[in-house]
Amino acid sequence: MNQCILRCAITLIALGMFAGHAIAQSEHARKIAAAFAGTEHDAYAKDILVGKPDYVVFTPKLKREIVGDKYNDHFQVFDKPDGTLFAVWTQAHKEADVDQHICFSKSKDKGLTWTQPIVLAGSPNNVNPQLLASWQQPMVSKSGRIYVLWNQQTTSRGPHCGQMFGKYSNDDGATWSAPRMVPMKRMDKDPADPTIPPSWCNWQRPLRLGKDGKYLVGVSRHGQGPKDKKTTCTVEFLQFDNIDNDPEVQNIKLSWFASNENALRVEHEKFGSACEEAGIVKLPDGRLFALTRTCAGHPFWSQSRDCGKTWTQPKPLLDRDGGKPYLHPRSPCPIYDWKGCEAGSGYYFAFVHNTFDFSGKNEYQTRGPLYLIAGTFQKDADQPIWFAPMKLFIDRRNGNSFYASMVPVDGKAVLWFNDKKFYLLGRTIDESWFADAPKMRN
Repeated sequence: MNQCILRCAITLIALGMFAGHAIAQSEHARKIAAAFAGTEHDAYAKDILVGKPDYVVFTPKLKREIVGDKYNDHFQVFDKPDGTLFAVWTQAHKEADVDQHICFSKSKDKGLTWTQPIVLAGSPNNVNPQLLASWQQPMVSKSGRIYVLWNQQTTSRGPHCGQMFGKYSNDDGATWSAPRMVPMKRMDKDPADPTIPPSWCNWQRPLRLGKDGKYLVGVSRHGQGPKDKKTTCTVEFLQFDNIDNDPEVQNIKLSWFASNENALRVEHEKFGSACEEAGIVKLPDGRLFALTRTCAGHPFWSQSRDCGKTWTQPKPLLDRDGGKPYLHPRSPCPIYDWKGCEAGSGYYFAFVHNTFDFSGKNEYQTRGPLYLIAGTFQKDADQPIWFAPMKLFIDRRNGNSFYASMVPVDGKAVLWFNDKKFYLLGRTIDESWFADAPKMRN
């Protein structure tokens, strides 16, 4: 690496200018890491490489100043048919701080470079804070209009308590409509006082998995229903009925499935009631398969045979029928279709920690390393996806909370993940992860 490139690399990272530049893990990332050996930024540069990224979309500034970019979460990458990649995420000085806001960036060169992020909602820093904006959900209509909806705090009751707001862009994010509210149906566990918003979040982005290709997403609902002894968390499903008609935000129509008494619920005699953060994939036969995190020491799964309207009682995730259940604390356990989010390919990958102490004080436990499990569709099996032996994906003692997304680049699956809720990275998931996967039975 010549001196000019070396100085540029050091300057880019020292000034926080990684925002907008992707780095190929195979060679360029190692060169940059080598350039930092012995400098004050050495640990920072090496830390980026722990997750073995093929892309670096964003890293916070290193300068000690008031900036709201140290916390980066709910990282949602999506695309358009022309190959343009877009990224939206929740950002703040720290998690649930007063400057929690929604960022937007895009790439015209397949993720190699990204535009400087712009703030779509919320406070860019904590100097003059506004009410929190969090947990954005992007969708693209058939005409190419980009919608971004989010949870907008309207009281001071916390980052999950809010109304659904949104805006749209007809020019790939150059300009945006004014924010408007999407009316949400009240559910049994919502506060009796109608002036208090519901507590909800959508951790995965909506996908075209509903009837006739409508956008569908799992919704985590927090609250206390009529039959609940205390606060619980359950999963309901939300379908966006008319996105392809390019409605004004306030005219977006919603359908709710598996709600109230039919919501997905998991109980544990010691750790209470919590089932949340559903990720959905389509099976080759048209069924939908949802994986959720729970308080019960395992991920749980459920399936739907009617495009997400009704769902089976959740069960612990096993490596295969009659096999071993995966251990997992109350932590994200996302699942993705390896061939494309709505492909129904029969090839899937998910993430587990495979650790849990049932004698622990609660279900929130040290998460440790994160493992990728590659799975294949198994026709007529009780659990329709069986998995290969676990393979280490990232070796961190803690901080592995993958509120992530999957979008292919040049036909190759790329997991876009938020390492430590700090860096925003991308990593190619190639066929080597599936080398030991069970043979698909279709």
